[in-house]
Amino acid sequence: MNVALLREQMCDVLNYDDGEQICQVRAGPKSIIHAIKVEIETNAGIPIREQKIVTNHHKYKDDEKVGLDIFQEAADDERAPRLQFHRLTHEEADRAEAATKAIAEIRDHGHHLHDVEVSARENVDVVLFAVEHTNPAELQHASDSVKNDMDAMIDALTLSSLCMYYVGECCWQDRDFMIRAVSLDGLLLGVKVVPEMWRSDPEVVMYACEQHGFALKFASEELKDNRSVVMGAVNQRGTALMYASEELKSDYYVVLDAVRNNKMAIVHAKGGLREDDDLRAAAGQGPSDKKMIAQVEKIKAKFHELDVNHDGFLSYEEMETLLRKGNPDMEEEEIRLLYTQMDTHQDEKVDFHEFCDYIFGGET
Repeated sequence: MNVALLREQMCDVLNYDDGEQICQVRAGPKSIIHAIKVEIETNAGIPIREQKIVTNHHKYKDDEKVGLDIFQEAADDERAPRLQFHRLTHEEADRAEAATKAIAEIRDHGHHLHDVEVSARENVDVVLFAVEHTNPAELQHASDSVKNDMDAMIDALTLSSLCMYYVGECCWQDRDFMIRAVSLDGLLLGVKVVPEMWRSDPEVVMYACEQHGFALKFASEELKDNRSVVMGAVNQRGTALMYASEELKSDYYVVLDAVRNNKMAIVHAKGGLREDDDLRAAAGQGPSDKKMIAQVEKIKAKFHELDVNHDGFLSYEEMETLLRKGNPDMEEEEIRLLYTQMDTHQDEKVDFHEFCDYIFGGET
């Protein structure tokens, strides 16, 4: 259905609780919700502040457009389009107005969440607005009711994984929440706030590994020896093979899948598989060509050379020093972007495998 071809038409406004019709309004996909509320006030005498318009479990904001969905559904069912209406109590209306005011203060005046009214900190929309438009640390000032609201915390983690530090403890104890969380960022499996028990849960670990192969690093030893879990990890990121059990590093088909995903994965193969002709061919090597292994050894030597303090990681400062040697005028923003791209673990340091993954990135 083409939105541009749809004109405004009569839409039914139905009571959310009992489905009774409140009134009718003229609306189209591009109609603004506030204008519809004005029409409801005119037709049904219900003050705008006491109105909440919803459809398909979505609560509209005043500046949103109606959108196409209700018109598509109406055409499919051969009926008039429907908007659902919920009348707020005076107390609910007061809270809604406080939330609108708080968002304006954050947006227009640079206020932080701890500066707004306490009732606004209990409002999910206000909290998520602060997280998105200020920084993830704003979540720490939200009410406990918001921090323990699982849907809200998934929305917060969608905005930034750094919100993990402020998510309510009861969320981390919930299995469904964990699956949803690691499906957003598999590396959440390894953070301290996540209970250890989930690293031994096959389903949670599988979801994490399928989102980010390196989540295998944080799995229990038993699951690092689970063929299905390891296959999920190496199919997402070939070099995750490094975290598999010694037995699975010697499994031909596991190694083959890893190498197909990332040629460099062959360096983690065991049991003589590095010399297997078919695997070497999959890695872009000839039967006797040791070019890849030699290249990796050179990269390893270079990594250790750059690792000035020999702690096994490249810090931002070490990377900055290296890059400025080649280009003294390089912008700090460019250096930070490059470092962030390398730091796939998001732990403010780059290990050898992250360094190699970045160098071989064009081949993954």
